[in-house]
Amino acid sequence: MPKQTTLIFIAWNLVLSGALAWSLFRSDGAQVAEPASNSQDTVTTAFVPHQRDSGALKEARIAFFRMDSLRDGYELIKERDSRFISEGRRLEAGLQAEQERARQRYQELMAKDQTYSTKAEVERDEAELRNLMEKLQGMQADGEERLARMEAEMLKEIAKELDDYLKEYNTVAGYDYILSVQGGGQVWVGNEGLDITKELVAGLNARHRARKTTQK
Repeated sequence: MPKQTTLIFIAWNLVLSGALAWSLFRSDGAQVAEPASNSQDTVTTAFVPHQRDSGALKEARIAFFRMDSLRDGYELIKERDSRFISEGRRLEAGLQAEQERARQRYQELMAKDQTYSTKAEVERDEAELRNLMEKLQGMQADGEERLARMEAEMLKEIAKELDDYLKEYNTVAGYDYILSVQGGGQVWVGNEGLDITKELVAGLNARHRARKTTQK
């Protein structure tokens, strides 16, 4: 089984940057299609450009948070990451133990003197070897599937927690846009004063701790 220690958030930036960089738009407009005819009675379609309220955009309240820093500071992520790694190691240890047992049994079967073995005995030994291999392959496939499900569930849980908290946070903050920014991403930050990462991490952790206390 491949190492799983870095698997948990391989897709983290891709998933959350798209799912959680959300905005509240204050502009509206319409797109209208108008038929037009020429001398040959052919019909063309003219589009009226979408009208945007650029004046409102100048007054928009914008903030951003750094995805990498939030990931490193959010306790829920650390807990889920630790649990994921622990489960990966448990599955890896179980597979390695089974591989060692299979190796020993394989050596025993290969060391047998089959000079006087019957055809049925030889076929039985071959079938046992095939079953050992199939068992190992099944254990590996089951482990990988379990970790994949676990990872997907954690990403879904964390994305929902962050989305729910942003909605709650913004009822007071009142931003028009809250952007997620990541290293090497496509959003360049020119005003560090708009960074609300520390506020979000503190609020998320306080919410998480309160929920754990209630669950106890």
